[in-house]
Amino acid sequence: MINSSIKLLIADTNKPFLRSFEDMFKESGFDVITSVSGEETIEKALMYLPQIILLDIVLKGKDGIETCSELRTLEKLKKSIIIFYTNSSEDYSQIAAFNAGADDYVVRPVKANVLKSRMHALLKRFNHQNDLLGNKNKTSTGILIDRERYIVFRDGEEVILPRKEFELLALLNSSPRKVFTREEISKVVWGYDTQSHNRTIDVHVRKLRQKLGKRFIKTVKGVGYSVLP
Repeated sequence: MINSSIKLLIADTNKPFLRSFEDMFKESGFDVITSVSGEETIEKALMYLPQIILLDIVLKGKDGIETCSELRTLEKLKKSIIIFYTNSSEDYSQIAAFNAGADDYVVRPVKANVLKSRMHALLKRFNHQNDLLGNKNKTSTGILIDRERYIVFRDGEEVILPRKEFELLALLNSSPRKVFTREEISKVVWGYDTQSHNRTIDVHVRKLRQKLGKRFIKTVKGVGYSVLP
């Protein structure tokens, strides 16, 4: 069971759903907070600093995508896990969610135990990820990654990256020249191996190239990616 100290913020406009999920997760040992609007979600996230935020795309005021994007700009919430739990199964919605900084995207309906297991896997991965990649990682690529503060410097200049771009860069930069397969990237950065992340990985790599230079990340066709020193 997940430790009872884990704070979970659930954002959804469906109040009966909120009540049922609040009861269910409280029974599993979570400390649950609920909200119905994007603005309320941001306010309560800053107030309670939840480890996990469960978002629907449809919210009052700011929608889930806008809310996620704003949450990812807040220093106090850099380590919060954001999961979309929504009825929208369209590719563009999933890509928009991951681009906004989501850690996972779950399409309803999904059994409660499955959702809890995915949440547990994300918590477990983030708890151990610093040990895997190191708190500070500087290599011949000229990149300095400070995982404690979620800051990236290249050649002495700070580069602003959202959560998933940061995690992807940290993985690739942990071993320059090594080719990381899509399966490896998906398992480490997203927590599990799934083909649905292929397009999302490509989008994140493209954004990193825009910020770090087109030649910085090398594509190995049919295999994956590596960074060049």
